[in-house]
Amino acid sequence: MKIIKLTSVGKSPIYINVEHIGHFYEIADKIEYGRVTEAKHTRVGVTTHNNGGFKVIESVDKIIKILS
Repeated sequence: MKIIKLTSVGKSPIYINVEHIGHFYEIADKIEYGRVTEAKHTRVGVTTHNNGGFKVIESVDKIIKILS
């Protein structure tokens, strides 16, 4: 079992078992009325949860590098 450490959007650490990652993708800034309401982040989906995944600050490229 391999565990990786990522950082949530709220700046707290998240430890994820690599074997249970289902998907990960980047989400662009969300802009409403000319203001950024949600900053760019990456969504990491884990197969053991049905909640849509975790919001982390690491980019897709950084996660791929961590996994390699």
